[in-house]
Amino acid sequence: MKRKNTIFLLTAAALGLSLESCNKEMFDQQVYDTIITQEFPIDPIDETHNWELSTRRSIIIKANASMENMEKVMVLSKNPLTATDAQIMAEAAATTEGRLHTLLFAAPSSQTTFYAAVKTTDKQYAVVPFTTSTSQVSFENKTVGTLTSDPDYYSFTYCFEENFPEPGDYDFNDCVMRMSVMPGAKKNQVKLIVTLAAAGAKKQIAAAVRLKGFKADDIESVEIEEGKTFDDGYPLTPRSIPDGSTFQQGRNGEPVIRLFEDAMWCLTREQASDNGVLTRYNVNVTREENETNKKVDPVKRTYIINFKETSNATSMLQNVLTDNLDPFIVTPFNSNYWETHTYQDRLAMVLYEYHDQTKIHITWALCVPSGTFRWPLEGLLIGCYKDGILTGSYREFGHSFGEWAAKKENSRDWFEYPSVNEVY
Repeated sequence: MKRKNTIFLLTAAALGLSLESCNKEMFDQQVYDTIITQEFPIDPIDETHNWELSTRRSIIIKANASMENMEKVMVLSKNPLTATDAQIMAEAAATTEGRLHTLLFAAPSSQTTFYAAVKTTDKQYAVVPFTTSTSQVSFENKTVGTLTSDPDYYSFTYCFEENFPEPGDYDFNDCVMRMSVMPGAKKNQVKLIVTLAAAGAKKQIAAAVRLKGFKADDIESVEIEEGKTFDDGYPLTPRSIPDGSTFQQGRNGEPVIRLFEDAMWCLTREQASDNGVLTRYNVNVTREENETNKKVDPVKRTYIINFKETSNATSMLQNVLTDNLDPFIVTPFNSNYWETHTYQDRLAMVLYEYHDQTKIHITWALCVPSGTFRWPLEGLLIGCYKDGILTGSYREFGHSFGEWAAKKENSRDWFEYPSVNEVY
């Protein structure tokens, strides 16, 4: 259940506030900043915060593993010969002994050790560790083993609050999606795998993804591997993203992939009543199931992005990393539709234009560099840090959300330390 902020609404009414108005003099930025800051569960907030938990890195890998039938070089999150949850962070085709490969990858800022690997066609892996201070790695001191199956691709988790630009309840579970990027079957293809995991809001929430740093003209087409959209068969008229095309052009000419019109419906697929009303639930945010809460399997779609075959297509594809995505949700507010982005992309306004009021260092969306991140249960703060007291679902001292929000250099690994009884 999402709480209404009485202070915000009363103040807005008293000021005649219209955040979407063309007349910006109607908007009192100072009053708004004060209200939002007071409602945020961290005091003080790091005023230089960028709310980023990942860092883009590069490594040169020398494929001198002396192995027959080499197929790929890889960067992995863990040693795949000893850890069952190792994930592929980057890869490239490798068939020539001793060739140098430069791999780009996005990783948690708190992680300092990674693993380079050479893989053969019969699933033999040569593995060596390297650290963030390493510029080039080779395989003189490799460990070799065989895997029965390849690791999955590294995923990020995106967690949204529904109420932007109003205060939220800061459980960051209103819409939860996991995303990963991998090479396609053709040299000009990239696959974007999107998993809709939770919808902790009864409000209708739509979503799309902007590909940052590209123009729509760079893309030939976008296909869905499963053959159906997330919301194929949606029983109501789409309003948040009325254009049903999977591949669209944003306001600034950037490529946009439409995901869905209604996160809750995509998970529950409940039929509308005769008068066109959907029963609304919180999905995958509580331990129990009842008339207002459901638990269902996440839903996945794979988007095959076909780039135009140009002279710089290969270099462009190397820049399609998970940290270069801009997933955002679309929700109604004040007779308009507003987009909720992660902090670094808060001014994007990809599909809709509205009054910019995001001058404060507060976020309504988190990009967590983990494919296993456990979001808070419904109504529980992700973290609170006021008067020196830590509370919330991520509150372990030295590894807490609150300490990270108060100073961005601290507790950058907070997402690995949940209070297990307070997360899904």
